[in-house]
Amino acid sequence: MRIATYVRVSTDEQVQHGFSLAEQREACRNRAMSLGAASVVEFADEGVSGSIMDRPGIIALRDAVKNNQIDMIVVRDPDRLSRKLSHQLLLTEECEKAGARLEFLDFDWKDTPEGRLFYSIRGAIAEYEREKIRDRMIRGKDQKARQGGIPIGFYNYGYYYSPDSGKVTVNDAEAQIVLNIFKSFVYEDIGMNGVAKRLNEIGVPTRKGKGKWHRNVIRQILRNPVYIGFWKYKEFSIPVPDIVDAETWNKAQQKLKEARRLWAG
Repeated sequence: MRIATYVRVSTDEQVQHGFSLAEQREACRNRAMSLGAASVVEFADEGVSGSIMDRPGIIALRDAVKNNQIDMIVVRDPDRLSRKLSHQLLLTEECEKAGARLEFLDFDWKDTPEGRLFYSIRGAIAEYEREKIRDRMIRGKDQKARQGGIPIGFYNYGYYYSPDSGKVTVNDAEAQIVLNIFKSFVYEDIGMNGVAKRLNEIGVPTRKGKGKWHRNVIRQILRNPVYIGFWKYKEFSIPVPDIVDAETWNKAQQKLKEARRLWAG
């Protein structure tokens, strides 16, 4: 196991607490060896305040962690890493992401009031960050929709969608099927089941190229305003190329309404 130790003192702390570099080195190295270290690399900052992150030793340690050169870091206590809780949280997250475990001599992360407080604060901050990212993504999508762009995946039958360009274009072959569905439903007395049956009988492939056409799929197509040029996203109506004229669309909606009334009766 590749274990690193980190030691730090400032002049005032050395006098007040007696945590000299030599004492920290010995204690941390002994713990590392007892944990089965194959090698021990030491990082140190002498006479540097723990309230700043611009320390040569901590910078070198973070680089080693980032480059996956360390499996575990042994430290006297969290204050040696930093005097600021926000910095402790940052360093802890960096270590965990790199798969490096933090081991403290005088601090138990989970089984002390301090440890539980640390994890509670850490969890609250993590949740806040997730919500902030989520809110930023939602606002970004809404802004794109407000400008007439496609903010999420567009997978409607009858169209091509390019995620790279964000453009929606008509798939001519599928568009003809869509037009036939509307005309069959509106101008023939065969209903949605009859439309689906006809498509299956003549071997028209579905979007996925397998399976059969069903009544529910036909209803979804007939009710979707995308085919008259309006794609719905939340409260936004985003213009796209139309496939069906407004007259045929309105007749289809009226017939669907009558079908629902008959079904309810």
